[in-house]
Amino acid sequence: MPRRWLAPLVALALPAAAAAQTSPPEQTPQQLFEQAIVQDTRTTSQIRTLLQTDAGFVAPSFADLTGDAKMDAIAQVRMPGAAGTVAVYALSTDGTSDGRLRVVFRSQALYRATVAVAGGALVVSVPQYASGDDVCCPAARERRSYAWNARTHHLVRQH
Repeated sequence: MPRRWLAPLVALALPAAAAAQTSPPEQTPQQLFEQAIVQDTRTTSQIRTLLQTDAGFVAPSFADLTGDAKMDAIAQVRMPGAAGTVAVYALSTDGTSDGRLRVVFRSQALYRATVAVAGGALVVSVPQYASGDDVCCPAARERRSYAWNARTHHLVRQH
């Protein structure tokens, strides 16, 4: 082989060798939270199926729900189209000795829900439709607030 071809061959081989040595990409937040939700024994079969078949997807956000100055995850399970958010989960490491992420809240029978955090509480709002309401415009919305209970290490509904 002529020497003039050696340099281009080495140049072509180096990027391929470097790419082969790189580690696989880390999990995305969506994949991490989807896996945690699917593996949670209290996840309903409907939500599990939505996620496993990619008919639904996880949309995460972050807030300190436990008051420990660490961000906890709020994972909304959404469906494309009119249904919107059909389930909400909160995941935290609070209360675990090994620092493992676990589900500390789940609401799994929702339709067009919205989620917010107010004063450290998770607020889930669901439409209350009256006869004749369009999907976009419910007559009212019911707001449910959930606050951290340090004794049980879960979010509980406030009255």
